[in-house]
Amino acid sequence: MRNITKLFFVSAMALMTVTSCKKEDDKNTTPAANSGVTSCEVNGKSWTSGKTGTYLGADSLPGCEAVVVGDTMTFISTNFTDSSVILAQLVLKPGRTGVYAGTTSTEGAMLYLPKLDQASIFQALLMYTTTYSMNITQWNASAETFSGTFNLNMVSNIGGSGYNITNGKFTDVKVTLD
Repeated sequence: MRNITKLFFVSAMALMTVTSCKKEDDKNTTPAANSGVTSCEVNGKSWTSGKTGTYLGADSLPGCEAVVVGDTMTFISTNFTDSSVILAQLVLKPGRTGVYAGTTSTEGAMLYLPKLDQASIFQALLMYTTTYSMNITQWNASAETFSGTFNLNMVSNIGGSGYNITNGKFTDVKVTLD
């Protein structure tokens, strides 16, 4: 059942990434001005999200954003150079700041996808055991932004290489409240 939940989570995030392009009737037609930045090390190599970018022909996609529906936050950060993505889904605490940690078997989830494609999504869900920690250190309700740190470790269940994401930091990520 948890794998179905995670599949829904990743599918929804992929859809959000591909379809978040600028629409004529959007209130905010300049996501670049409201996008945050994520940085970390993926297996010891520097990784940074874009401010905005293009993916699959959609223009002006934010490189880092979050959506909160009820008490659940979905976070996505995209590196437009190699199409890699960091995803997280958390059930927020009442104060919204604090440490959120978990594993493959917990309610929240965090994943690294080396490329946003179907194969990477299924591999991340089925072939890795994950352990993550995200610390939301600042939540600015009036500016609708948040900042913090994170770490993620994905160990292959089939003996392949894994992903160790360290020194993760996100700053002034725009939050959309639905």
